Amino acid sequence: MQTTRFGKVEIDDSQVLTLPSGLLGFSNERHFVLLNDEEPESPFQWLHSMDTPDLAFVVMAPTYAYSDYHINLNEDHLRKLEAESADQIQVRCILTMARELSSITINLQGPILLNLEKRIGMQLVIPDGKYNTRHPLFGEQSASSSERKEQDSEKLHGKNKQKAVG
Repeated sequence: MQTTRFGKVEIDDSQVLTLPSGLLGFSNERHFVLLNDEEPESPFQWLHSMDTPDLAFVVMAPTYAYSDYHINLNEDHLRKLEAESADQIQVRCILTMARELSSITINLQGPILLNLEKRIGMQLVIPDGKYNTRHPLFGEQSASSSERKEQDSEKLHGKNKQKAVG
């Protein structure tokens, strides 16, 4: 796959994630790959479109920024994700980047749910008002770096940005 950010990246068909309904505002984009950041310890990943070379979203597991982040999955969510339990689901949230670190935000209201084993995902909209689309990324300091790393160690795979997750 040729990308505008990473150049040519080798992607096996087994690494492609399908989001049958796309993402909000990008309903026609249904095939993505999850690429790791170039820094091995970085919590950031790229959800990169397979169809549009210049479309990629910076994402991360929300518990890196908000250790108490929690969503309730129901049977319908599990069915759509071809999962038997919530343990099979990984969560990523889209970041809005900014020049100032203090201005970077994370969309906690519209998490992306992924079943990496089945290579399927969906975006969930949480309507209850608990979360919004622009939480400050550096808004919580209660979880130490090592705690966040431990909480999400199973969610991050690989060591360089050209390698797809899974």
